[in-house]
Amino acid sequence: MATTPPEKIYAYAPAWLAQPGLGALAGGDLAFGPLHDEAAAALSGNIISPLAHLGAIRASGVEAEAFLQNQLSNDLRQLVGSQAQLASYNSAKGRVLDLFVLRREAGAILLETRRDTLGATLKRLRMFVLRSKLLLEDCGDDYCAFGLAGPQAAAWLDEAGLPVPAQDWQALSAEGVTVLRRPGVSARYSVHAPAQALAPLWQHAAKHFCAVGSAAWRLLDILAGLPAIHPQTADHFVAQMLNLDRLGGISFTKGCYPGQEIVARMHYLGNLKRRMFLCQAADAAAAAISPGTAIYPADGDAQAVGEVVQAAPLPEGGAAFLAVLQLSRAADAQLRLGAADSPALAIKISAEIAG
Repeated sequence: MATTPPEKIYAYAPAWLAQPGLGALAGGDLAFGPLHDEAAAALSGNIISPLAHLGAIRASGVEAEAFLQNQLSNDLRQLVGSQAQLASYNSAKGRVLDLFVLRREAGAILLETRRDTLGATLKRLRMFVLRSKLLLEDCGDDYCAFGLAGPQAAAWLDEAGLPVPAQDWQALSAEGVTVLRRPGVSARYSVHAPAQALAPLWQHAAKHFCAVGSAAWRLLDILAGLPAIHPQTADHFVAQMLNLDRLGGISFTKGCYPGQEIVARMHYLGNLKRRMFLCQAADAAAAAISPGTAIYPADGDAQAVGEVVQAAPLPEGGAAFLAVLQLSRAADAQLRLGAADSPALAIKISAEIAG
């Protein structure tokens, strides 16, 4: 399979996308227009987004499932029928190196992740294949998808003759097209197909939906409480810090995998001191935060109390972001982003994400 050249990951529109107007912004985001306008469209209307930031590893062979069962945090025996699942790939210290959405396709298992972490993850996984009878491949540009969200998303899928999954993380296929329902504040789906089939579907849907780029789609991920691992945050968080236990991304009964002892101890002893929270900051300075940004208390303490997982602009300015914070800081009304002496910003922390 073809491997996506690094310069194509964000700098250019996907090859299958025929609609003009998509450009790259600083930081790698793709966008059709002003980010604040796209964020507003994502929150209030029907949107379509090229999911160019997503790639996949294809695991095939008679021992593919057994190999992944010994490497990932979830139980692949539950990956049956149309069910997809979240799973983490951890270091021996229990910290998350990458996150996957797993699903079965054509006798293989697809591990969907971000393109900017895929290469390092694939290289590491291959180190442990040894004599196992399986093949791990980067799907490259063969992995094509766009996202749909909004109150009309399900109706369009139905009118287009495509399956409409009823539950989150359900993937249904028909005539070479797979539709995966993703968690969201409103109905949200990703449509997967070979480029020659996906392009006309995009053209048809784009007549009825507002086209937005990667930041707007990421905002919907953030509001749904879905974490992502970026290169700058790999090996930073234990799985429960990202709420993967509450998102169905960890099995505590499946047996051993890298980091399992750390994850299990944290689960059974209940000594977790940090969790992921949904945060919002209206200040314009918050728009510049990125994954890995350190978070400090407003009282001037030089010790960081958290870290940004991922962030996206809000329509009115500022940003929404997921952050792993000390539980003792969940009630703070102000925090400092990036440095202990940076200006204190008013932060709205949502307790719902932490459960």
